[in-house]
Amino acid sequence: MAGGPEGAGVLVPRPLGEGAKERPAVTRPCVRSANAKVTAQLVSPMEVALVTWEQLPQLSDDDQELVPHLRRAGHTPTAAVWSDPAVPWLKLDGILLRSTWDYYRRHEEFLRWVDRVGSDGRLWNPARVVRWNSHKSYLLDLERAGVPIVPTRIAPSVREAARLARREAWSQIVVKPAVSAAGFRTYRLDLEAPSGSAPSWGEAPPEGEVLVQPYEPEVERSGERSLVFLRGEYSHGFLRAPRLAPGSKLAEEAPIVATEDERRLGLAAIAAAPGPTLYGRVDMVRDSRGTLRLMELELIEPALALRTRPPAAADFAAGIAGLLERPRPPGSAPTRG
Repeated sequence: MAGGPEGAGVLVPRPLGEGAKERPAVTRPCVRSANAKVTAQLVSPMEVALVTWEQLPQLSDDDQELVPHLRRAGHTPTAAVWSDPAVPWLKLDGILLRSTWDYYRRHEEFLRWVDRVGSDGRLWNPARVVRWNSHKSYLLDLERAGVPIVPTRIAPSVREAARLARREAWSQIVVKPAVSAAGFRTYRLDLEAPSGSAPSWGEAPPEGEVLVQPYEPEVERSGERSLVFLRGEYSHGFLRAPRLAPGSKLAEEAPIVATEDERRLGLAAIAAAPGPTLYGRVDMVRDSRGTLRLMELELIEPALALRTRPPAAADFAAGIAGLLERPRPPGSAPTRG
């Protein structure tokens, strides 16, 4: 949809009908500029964009779960690609980040967009939270706030990351770009391998600043435990298979019952963010001593596995509706054509 021809529009998913898994999306023309003629009236005074990326313009299955609940609340959910210049962001009542799964490849461009559309409080999660969470150094902030994390260092290069790891006596390490997601250029390295053996970098080695952590072998046995929080409260949990252990038999997105210490860790991580959060996912694992440690706090575009707990989508939609319906500061109302 990005850069589409004149007359192209924003995809508006239809509500999911009773017993139907999905219906095709329809297209509604959008406003090109403040001076452009409006080719179709905006459907509702409370229109919320579910923000995605250009390779997924009709939303993920996870995001589709929200559509009927938002419509039942009287609001109009709209799919919008964050990098599409045709989207009339200033005319929307709410902007919800969901599947912006290319943000780390276009980091500076994405952050400029976040600052622009999030300047008046219509973006969720808020711009300052997104900016903070987009660089892995946020883990060090969480550690300083008392949240137990997998030991983490930020290094200017892969070579320096290896030096730091040896200094910490970490033999098996995980290295990834400091700005990354979805396992992008993430590698497990053995520092005790023979000196003549070079690591297999696959696509390409990480460039620029990198995160380095000791590899936690427990993840191969129990997977990553992912807890979802909506409006700062625990919603549900699910299992994520380890990305760096090929051949794992663990079921992806299998529902789990979070333990009390897992919930406490998740709440502490969410509370340590530099602003309020509408949604978040906390990934954690136990180390070799059984200590629960945070692996990632995902506050930008996490998959939330809403289908693993049927009421979760309705709860999420209620949180979105609450933000849409709250009083706005003077001068922050959307500009209608």
